[in-house]
Amino acid sequence: MTRIYLKKMPLILALLGTTTAGWADQPQNPVVSQSTVQLRQAEEDYQRGVRAADGIGGPPDYTAAAKYYRRAADCGYIAAQYNLAYLYENGLGVKQDFAEAAAWYRKAADQGDPESQNNLGVLYTTGKGVPLDLTEAVRLYGLAAAQEDLEGTSNLASMYLQGRGVGRDTARAFQLFTNAAQHGYSVAQNNLALMYANGESVKRDYVKAYAWLDIAAADLPNAAMVRDSLAKEMTAAQLGQARLFAAQKRKELPEKEGKIQ
Repeated sequence: MTRIYLKKMPLILALLGTTTAGWADQPQNPVVSQSTVQLRQAEEDYQRGVRAADGIGGPPDYTAAAKYYRRAADCGYIAAQYNLAYLYENGLGVKQDFAEAAAWYRKAADQGDPESQNNLGVLYTTGKGVPLDLTEAVRLYGLAAAQEDLEGTSNLASMYLQGRGVGRDTARAFQLFTNAAQHGYSVAQNNLALMYANGESVKRDYVKAYAWLDIAAADLPNAAMVRDSLAKEMTAAQLGQARLFAAQKRKELPEKEGKIQ
């Protein structure tokens, strides 16, 4: 399942916190209970929505995209439900409405879509469109993480690290951040680096902290700032080791996706 990820600014604490994924650009399997004709029409409407949102043949038309996504979403088409929720969350082509966004994310999440589970979890974490409920957020992040969704995995790690909605467990946070970081998720790379730098649940290691910050800096300007600040505390030998470690890790990282491959 391919996704276009329109990255957002982090929402929580000094660690880069929970973020929502961007929208889908390829259809997923719709619910099987619909008739063949309905399913074909839903997919056609979904593809029309994608073309309108992408601006194929002209500028992006989010109003038209929302119309087509709604038609497909009403038929239970998961990717359309997700994208319609994203439009409502961000006020694209429709009036911004977090409650409406939550409702559509929930429909897709209930059908097992991990990105929708993650994004609905963010709404519960922030109390937008739904009551603030950190326990429910943790549950949703856990569902997304179980499907190896990188945002969900990193967001779940943040909750464990901060003890929000779940008992504080820095070892579990370290494990989850490591998992997402090794699969190319820059927010997790940044947060894993901070755990190394601060010696949380792991021996303090400026070499690994610098290396992961250097990798994350490709996507996160703030990571570069922290990296450069950390460098002032390191010896020339440590910096050399860190750069070698970062170079090796870059070779091991997969292409960036929304899911662990």
